[in-house]
Amino acid sequence: MRALLSIGFALVVGCGGSTEPISQPTPATEQPAFGAGPPLVTPGERMMYRVELGGFELAQMTLAVGDLVDLAGKKTVVVQGHAKSVGLADRIAAIDDTFTSWIDVESGRSLRFAVDEYETNSKTNIEHTIADLAARSGDRLPITFALNEATPVPEPQKLAYPDAWDYNAFLVALRAWEAPKGTSKSLEVLRSRWLWHIEVAIGGKDNLVTELGELPALRFDAHTYKLDRAGKRDMASEERRFSVWISDDDGRVPLQITARTDYGDVKMLIMDYQPGSGQRLRP
Repeated sequence: MRALLSIGFALVVGCGGSTEPISQPTPATEQPAFGAGPPLVTPGERMMYRVELGGFELAQMTLAVGDLVDLAGKKTVVVQGHAKSVGLADRIAAIDDTFTSWIDVESGRSLRFAVDEYETNSKTNIEHTIADLAARSGDRLPITFALNEATPVPEPQKLAYPDAWDYNAFLVALRAWEAPKGTSKSLEVLRSRWLWHIEVAIGGKDNLVTELGELPALRFDAHTYKLDRAGKRDMASEERRFSVWISDDDGRVPLQITARTDYGDVKMLIMDYQPGSGQRLRP
């Protein structure tokens, strides 16, 4: 049940059923440009979502763009996701998770990713994960993990591609990605303390009915699977499929994420959007 309550990118990689096999990724150097340049966010911007399964509300999520701060000698913007289970779902498998990214305002790359979340099947133990993307050395990414107030333990992750993403930065990069239909990209994306291989493609344009009205949207379709610490596929983890809809207008607002699961479609649906009062970082 807790996997079904995972939200945002956590949602799409935290649940799901088997799909057709994923093709082998092409080298990252042959991929089309993705996520290049300043992040398409505005300080003060805020999005709220409802997560449901079969019409039953499981949780709510907020995605907020914060202030500009200096980190490792670079100017970054703080992007934070917060997922909270609600109602009966909260009694069954509580979720109260926070995912914070420090994204370079020039390159759009995440420099640091911090996660605080309940341990599986616990409402008291909190897992703390920090990925220091700015300190990457070769194909090694420093990650530390701690339970409650314990001393953090190193859990270095082997990478295959020149760029690694966390799920906040991945979603931000999707907002700015423009290419012909069918264009695809192979990525490695952090969700909490684990890395996931993702193949994402531009699927086409739709008209999407939301609580904010019927909006033009660009759809992205993806397959994903979990990786182990050595960067190889975790064979105990099934392949999963999900889709993301971004508004096809100047705002480029993430509107919906749908993950296909053995239990039905889990959906993250936008409830409210506040554009922010600062200056957009990407012209």
